[in-house]
Parts: sequence; C-alpha cells; structure tokens
Amino acid sequence: MRILRALVLVAVAALFALPLWFVLSASLHKEGAGLGLGALAPPADPQWHNYALALERMGGFARFLANTLLVTVLSILGQCFTCSLAGYAFARLSFRGRDALFVCVLAAMMLPDQTSALPRFLLFRTLGLVDSYWPLVLPTVLGGAPFFIFLFRQYFLSLPAELDEAARMDGCSAWQAYWRVFLPLARPMLATVALITFLATWNDFWAPLVYVLSPEKRTLTLALASFQRTFDTSVELLMAASAVILAPCVLVYFLAQRLFLRGIRVAASKG
Repeated sequence: MRILRALVLVAVAALFALPLWFVLSASLHKEGAGLGLGALAPPADPQWHNYALALERMGGFARFLANTLLVTVLSILGQCFTCSLAGYAFARLSFRGRDALFVCVLAAMMLPDQTSALPRFLLFRTLGLVDSYWPLVLPTVLGGAPFFIFLFRQYFLSLPAELDEAARMDGCSAWQAYWRVFLPLARPMLATVALITFLATWNDFWAPLVYVLSPEKRTLTLALASFQRTFDTSVELLMAASAVILAPCVLVYFLAQRLFLRGIRVAASKG
C-alpha cells in the first residue's frame, strides 16, 4: 500500500512538474527545435547562450527587475502589516460592531475583483495616480486582501488568552501587545501571506497593463509580453526569458515552504 501511494504521489508530482520541465528544456534547444514533443527531451547540445540573448533582446532587464522588486517588496510589507493589524483587532480586541465588520470582510471575499476594477481605475485616474506604481501598491498597503485578514484572525485566535493577560500585567497597550507579543509569534502566517503576495505581485500582468503606461516603468511581466510582440521571437528565447522570470518564484516557494504550510495548518485548525 505504501509503495502504491508513493507511486501515485510521484506520478502526480511529475504531472505538475511537466510544464516547468518543458520551459527549461525548450529554452536550451536550438532555434526551431523548441516545439513539439521533442522539446521534452534534454538537448544533446544545450544552448546556454539563449538566456543571455533573450535578456539582451528584452532590453533594460535590470530596470524592469528593479521596478518589479520595488512593487513586490512594498506590496509584501503593506499587506503583512495592515492585514495582520486588522486580524489582531478582530481576534483579540473587543469593540462595538466587531462581528458586523468581520461579516463585511467575509462578504468582500466573495466579491469578484473584476467588479471593482473599473471604479478603482476611475478613482486612481481622478487622483492622478495612473502611470505610477501607486495603483499597484496602495490596494495591498490598505489591506485589500480580505482573505489574509481572515487568515490572521484565525491565527491570532489560536494563541492562548494568557498572552493578553501577561501583556496587560506588563503595562502594554493594545498596540504594544500587537507589536511586541503577537506579531513576532505570527511568523508562520507572515511567511504565508508574504509568499502568496510575492507570487501574486511578481506574476501580476493585469494591473501593470492597466496602470503603467511609460515603457521605463514596466514590470517583468509587461516586458515579457512586449518582448513576445516586438520581436519575431523563437520559442526557445521566449522560454529562456520565461524561465528567468519564473526562477525567483520557485526559489522563494521552496525556501519558505515549511513556514507556509505551518501557517495554513494553524489557521485551518481554528474554527
């Protein structure tokens, strides 16, 4: 039975890894050989120069990388801070209307993002923020992810009530208890939210496409799309550029995998 289970897990893992293998394998083939089933086979003569050529043709890769890092880091910091603060308030503080407000948060989780896309664009245009990074960062800095607020609330609910009593005995205010006691204990959940935010922001194509107009302000996803349209690009170079952009996502996920899974388990265990 264990052998059968292991074989099934290996088969499922191989199925999910197949697209990634295709990207890596096709990126190392000679021009014209990166399509079809033959691209799945390891190339006999790997064309490592495809990566340098792809980045060169993309034009301004370092600038696009810096733009993407700026937006991603600000989004992670803002998301972790505001969502954890809101989750702490819903879990550990008592105030009038708390439950009603939390119901509104849950209701916002069911609201499709497409329904608010046009009003949000009109708002940012009225504020004169189009063609800047503010529309990409502000929704996350202002706690624009109700699901993360829910996760933090569940996590803080799982912590013992004695922590509040100990913090009050030490003379901590609600803010000091959050900052000094509860937030350091929420490292697994912070890692979970940071990882999900990183993947979502790094791979986001829709928001930069709508709000970023200047070529020098493009993110990597926009640069990749422009790279694909501008040049009569071979599949091999396109796969090489895609592999470079994808590499940080794979690396960050494997580095933070344990904290990510731990945070999800703790949040799911508290009803």
